[in-house]
Amino acid sequence: MSFFDDDDFDEPTHVADAPRRSGSRAGGFGGFGGGGGGRSTPGGIDPQTARQRQLVALGVIIFVLILLVFAVNSCVKSGRTSALKDYSRDVTSVLQESKSDVADKMFQALSSGDDANAVQSALNQVRASADDQASRVKDFSEPGDDQGKAAQHDLELAMNLRAEAVKVIASQIASAKSDDGEAASKQIAGQLGAFLASDVIVLQRVKPLIDEALKEKDVSGADVQAPRTISDVTVLDPVTVQAALGGGGATSGSGSTGEVKDRSGETPSDPNVTHGTSLGDVTANGTALEAGSTDPAAIGKSISVGVTNSGQADETNVEVGAVFTPSGGKAVSTKKSIASIPQGESTTVDLTLPSSVRAGQSGQLVIKIGGVPGEEKLDNNEATYTVTIGN
Repeated sequence: MSFFDDDDFDEPTHVADAPRRSGSRAGGFGGFGGGGGGRSTPGGIDPQTARQRQLVALGVIIFVLILLVFAVNSCVKSGRTSALKDYSRDVTSVLQESKSDVADKMFQALSSGDDANAVQSALNQVRASADDQASRVKDFSEPGDDQGKAAQHDLELAMNLRAEAVKVIASQIASAKSDDGEAASKQIAGQLGAFLASDVIVLQRVKPLIDEALKEKDVSGADVQAPRTISDVTVLDPVTVQAALGGGGATSGSGSTGEVKDRSGETPSDPNVTHGTSLGDVTANGTALEAGSTDPAAIGKSISVGVTNSGQADETNVEVGAVFTPSGGKAVSTKKSIASIPQGESTTVDLTLPSSVRAGQSGQLVIKIGGVPGEEKLDNNEATYTVTIGN
């Protein structure tokens, strides 16, 4: 009998594993809550409603994006318009400065009648202004379109022409004011032509390009203001240049243009003595002119003027000038400066009317001596003659 044949021994009962449930539990992940039937979204929202809400949300997003695009585009356009207006103002400002601080002061220096050193010093200051303006223009923020780039390119060209012209003119002053200044005067006249060329560039290119861009953007009142630097083309004549600059010697050479300086209000070198000058004989073609006569005297462009120091002190830098005003025409002038004239002495100043004066013109010729410092009697310093210009 086997040890294992014990009747009292009960074999252990095998407990089977509980069968797994098929399908998903109610409320489980796979069924999105709710057993059997159609699926639904969390919270009990059916798929169709969820899809509709998604479409509505997508529409809102698209609408917002469209608004943003329009807003950005509007800002970009507004920024471009503002930049164009700022650019137009910058261009106007620098062109006006170029007229007042460069062109006007350059012509003032050229016609001042001062000696070569003084004129060159004044022109060096003008040159500094011209260089500064040309440098500033390079930093302008022009509009990025083709019109803006073209306008900026041409503006830089015009300003560089002016700056380079002043540089050359300043370097030629000493030679031009010498007794043999013809070649230098031609150089200066050529550089004044560069100013005229710059005016053409500004008025025919820079201004129209910017003004057209402003018009396209419906901007009014911001047009470029571009004053001319050369208003009288006669300054491009070397003879006129030489006459304006003058030269060496006892007087200022070939002469200059402009009004004769009256220095009578200045403090004299010796306030304890009498100071004064007087006008002597004025001759043309070897014949003395008669002041106040209504009969025209035939003269050429060369006039000799007698000047006397009627005071009790030596005088320096005495200006003598002639102004010819043709009937119905524009007055032209020429003048010279007497370097020195001793007390009681007389001298003769030879004046030549500008080349713009033509044969056959009739009008009034005014001869005048500028008052010297401390001079009180000025009525004998001027006379008017009726003349006709001959060959």
